[in-house]
Amino acid sequence: MKIQKQTLKFLIAIIVSSLIGGLLGWFIIHFETAIFHGLLNFQNLILHNNLYIQFFIFGLCALLILIIFFSVKHKLNRLDPNDDALFDQIDHQLGVLLPLISATMISGFCLFGITVTNALNEPVLIGLILFLLNTSFALIMMVLTIKLTKVLYPEKKGNPLDFNFDKEWIKSCDEAEKFVIYKASYRCYQLMNFVYCGVMTLCLLISIAVNIGIFPYLLIGFLWITQTLVYARSANRFQHGQLDNVQ
Repeated sequence: MKIQKQTLKFLIAIIVSSLIGGLLGWFIIHFETAIFHGLLNFQNLILHNNLYIQFFIFGLCALLILIIFFSVKHKLNRLDPNDDALFDQIDHQLGVLLPLISATMISGFCLFGITVTNALNEPVLIGLILFLLNTSFALIMMVLTIKLTKVLYPEKKGNPLDFNFDKEWIKSCDEAEKFVIYKASYRCYQLMNFVYCGVMTLCLLISIAVNIGIFPYLLIGFLWITQTLVYARSANRFQHGQLDNVQ
């Protein structure tokens, strides 16, 4: 009975997905011109205002990072060993700060790529300076944030500028922290499968109205296959060896 319910749910999901895909395809075909001009205008908006967008994003991210960083530093200076509430606040802020720094660096790479693509219409030198400033700032704040984390968790080890930082950091985590890391990693793997599928489908639909070429499919396919193979290889090694000894 349980198998029948699961099969029914799967079939319903397939039918609903097909209907949604069909409706989107019909919409794109009938509004092809409007969609084409909309995408073209959006692209031109990004290209013509790329440097301004970089200034805004980097400035906003830097401001948020510095506010959170100094807030954490101030709270650490007055942290009492028995103050669990303040400890949790600091831990939560550090959990926000590290991903924000990473997102800032990733945004810098993406926007600098747009700068290089639009090299004929905007000064690449200014874009390069912004990229280097953003990357340097993100790296410095990453190192300083890791140092603050070590103050909160003295048992943590690893230098963020070391290529073996992730391995050293995980080794210094206790079993509960490792479980959280592994569970979060698997959740990310599951979610990214849906993201790759969704982005591939979106490219297929957009290609009805706009010729996007073959590179989006090749890039997405390469990343999707790489993730799948890396996960399968790692899972096989973990299954046939000691978990903590697998590199």
